[in-house]
Amino acid sequence: MAEFTRRKFGHTVLAGAVVSVLGKLRAQDDCSPPSGTPVDFVIPNLPNIQRKSIAELTPDEVTRLRLAYQKLRDLTASDATDPRGWMQQAMVHCWQCGGSGTDIHQSWTFFPWHRAFLYFHERILCTLLNDNTFRLPYWSWDDANYRSLPDIYRPATADGAANSLYDLNRSNDAVNGAPMPSSIFPALQNPMNSGNFASFGGGSDAGGALENGPHGAIHMWAGSPDDPNPDMGNLSLAARDPIFYAHHCNIDRLWAEFYRRNPVAHANPSDADFLTRGFQFFDENKQLVTIRVQDVLDPAPLGFSYPPGAKLSDSKLPKWTQLQYDPATHLIRLPEKIRAAVMTPGVIAVKRSLVLEKVQVPVKSGTYNVFVGNAAAAANYLGYIGIIVGRHAHNNKCSLVLNASNEFLQSAAGAGALVISAPAGTTSGSRLEFGSAYLTEE
Repeated sequence: MAEFTRRKFGHTVLAGAVVSVLGKLRAQDDCSPPSGTPVDFVIPNLPNIQRKSIAELTPDEVTRLRLAYQKLRDLTASDATDPRGWMQQAMVHCWQCGGSGTDIHQSWTFFPWHRAFLYFHERILCTLLNDNTFRLPYWSWDDANYRSLPDIYRPATADGAANSLYDLNRSNDAVNGAPMPSSIFPALQNPMNSGNFASFGGGSDAGGALENGPHGAIHMWAGSPDDPNPDMGNLSLAARDPIFYAHHCNIDRLWAEFYRRNPVAHANPSDADFLTRGFQFFDENKQLVTIRVQDVLDPAPLGFSYPPGAKLSDSKLPKWTQLQYDPATHLIRLPEKIRAAVMTPGVIAVKRSLVLEKVQVPVKSGTYNVFVGNAAAAANYLGYIGIIVGRHAHNNKCSLVLNASNEFLQSAAGAGALVISAPAGTTSGSRLEFGSAYLTEE
């Protein structure tokens, strides 16, 4: 039997909590790094299509998903050296996560590396299908209703043919459709309730709560209990199970949701070492590409996004409503369907916030107050931007969480609300440039 490196996901149940452990095991010689002359990644011109939960796939979408993975497997059978093929894809993860390459686990590179990996994987499947609208689905195990292995991944055959979503090396519970143990999701150790990215996603030398919580425990639960815990329970082998990609799509979705809930408190790291960290992948044209963390922080330019909301959350998850925004006039308006409800006083007070995304930051460091309307008056105050800019401030964007004051709501329910900013201590304001606006209610 061939020798291989493996890093095992282990979990121990202690007082209802799941503690995930990733331990290095022996060396491996069968997942060499990509070779070739890389080119820098260029943001693609792709439609932004939401990824869907496996539970929401239509029968036609299930058929398309199975066809995509069958084509990926066929590519390995016809040319085992094609970097886009099934086994070559699995070996990319093996090298960076369980082989001799620089490990991207247990650090802040965990989220961005996997997002990049899933992006290139998705682009390869699109090419094999000749369908640019294909998007990977996510396994929404954050919802207690979907904490068993999805039905479409379980049978060895489907419609009289081999099921390309099936994997032989799984636990009995996964194979039989049993639910995950509740200990994987302890209420008092909910990673989505982390206060900042460092606790949620890790730092330069430490992993975060999601990686070391449900992520690792679900890997172990799905993999075979036999040593060396193939496939999902072993980092060198995990990407050989198709459920790996759906599992990590949900991890990626939760990262996007964590940021979306509070773009200020949950901001991604701004360290240069984080943003400029580069990874190499083969694209759909078999070209080796260097992509950097800063290229993947916003999934929309990569052609995908996720619906807002997640069940693995605080019970006071805010309700998000996208507001109408006219970039020509810079006016924000409440959608007609919510105007009456928002403007009608309720018996129970509702906390509302205005969230602005892709805000163009000022070019000089300082504190900038944000107002609604043309006047920088105290009555119109919504919040502030505290900014320290670098050499490329003109390209910097951020998200803001502001107070959706009565003045803002009244303007947005009428002709439209204009949002301006002014340096602290001045009354000379200028309109704030941003990409989209949302109203949150809790």
